[in-house]
Amino acid sequence: MGTTCVIVGFFRMHRSINITVISFNRMLVYEFVNNGNLEQWLHGAMRQHGVFTWDNRMKVVIGTAKALAYLHEAIEPKVVHRDIKSSNILIDDEFNGKVSDFGLAKMLGSDKSHITTRVMGTFGYVAPEYANTGMLNEKSDVYSFGVLLLETVTGRDPVDYSRSSNEVNLVEWLKMMIANRRAEEVVDPILEVRPTIRALKRALLIALRCVDPDSEKRPKMGQVARMLESEEVPFREDRRNRRSRTGSMDIESITEGSTSAEFAIKVERTGSSRSDRSQT
Repeated sequence: MGTTCVIVGFFRMHRSINITVISFNRMLVYEFVNNGNLEQWLHGAMRQHGVFTWDNRMKVVIGTAKALAYLHEAIEPKVVHRDIKSSNILIDDEFNGKVSDFGLAKMLGSDKSHITTRVMGTFGYVAPEYANTGMLNEKSDVYSFGVLLLETVTGRDPVDYSRSSNEVNLVEWLKMMIANRRAEEVVDPILEVRPTIRALKRALLIALRCVDPDSEKRPKMGQVARMLESEEVPFREDRRNRRSRTGSMDIESITEGSTSAEFAIKVERTGSSRSDRSQT
């Protein structure tokens, strides 16, 4: 309990983190949130309470991104949550996301690039470099957030063995859909009002950057939060250059070794191609 109180003492002023502390009694106090969690809205009991709209989904993930940015960038030592997943994102009545459950959290001082620890977390959300080496830093949370964002967009579990073999892993399935020029088909089918092409493209681009296999290429969570709130699309190219290249709008063959940044650029080109054709 003592260690937990040291960690959460930093969190009491941030509205997107569902925890506070009364230091003199070493007592943890949680905000009462009775609107379920992200997992329940995507896959479980809360679905019967209404449609989880695209705007509400994005509001939840933006709140989550801001909370992680606070943990990683606004306090010293920074805090790596280590178990970002849909069941740990509580939702209030106004669909604000609240990051909860800091039982696996680790502190990381500014003098360290990483710590080595026993691999913990939830299968499907754990960053590959952490799973393989036990080396942990805030970029592990960024990867987990990318999976969370894809889960929110698609309504699919990160790992689902009830699906065919090429659809079991959410990240790999998403890459396959992009390779097959079917990016627009990944949206959760229960959504009554689909997002605009621009909004979908933005979400997919950001998610793919977050799940890049190379942790050094993943953005910081502060950058992620700003990109999610922006009307601009990441990796946007100059339209004149884009139109001057023959075949540049099509998704090219994607090799197994392609980075998520390369996938992201392909999403941008594909979506822009369809948008351009619709205006002619």
